[in-house]
Amino acid sequence: MARAGDRLKREFLELLEKDLEFRYAVAGFLGFSEILKRLEEHDKKFQEILAEIKALRENQDKLWEGQNKLWEEVRRLWEEVRALREDQKRLWESQNKLWEEVKALREDQGRLWEGQNKLWEEVRKLRESQDKLWEEVRKLWEEVRALREDQNKLWE
Repeated sequence: MARAGDRLKREFLELLEKDLEFRYAVAGFLGFSEILKRLEEHDKKFQEILAEIKALRENQDKLWEGQNKLWEEVRRLWEEVRALREDQKRLWESQNKLWEEVKALREDQGRLWEGQNKLWEEVRKLRESQDKLWEEVRKLWEEVRALREDQNKLWE
């Protein structure tokens, strides 16, 4: 009888191993069907959660890529700001040089005006002297005329 029991056990275990329906029937008989259903539901939910985690990771990876692009753009913007500041500094230096040049030109222009005023004063003095010379020349011509008249009178 022990042999029949061993054979029955082997057949029973073999059926449990190979026949899914038999396995569920035995599990149901033992009260495991509710547990198995719940385990299947949990497994299904677990798979859904894994899929959701995978989707979240993919989205997070995309967010990281976007953030990295933003950081790269920020870095480029800071480089541009630095370049603009350097350009602005050069512009200020250039503008200061221009103002110095304008100041020097104004000083030179002031000296030129002073020189020009001196020249005009000299021209005025020369004209006065010239007018005096012309007056002297006129007087000399009058004297020459008077002398000629006197000479003509003497010749007569």
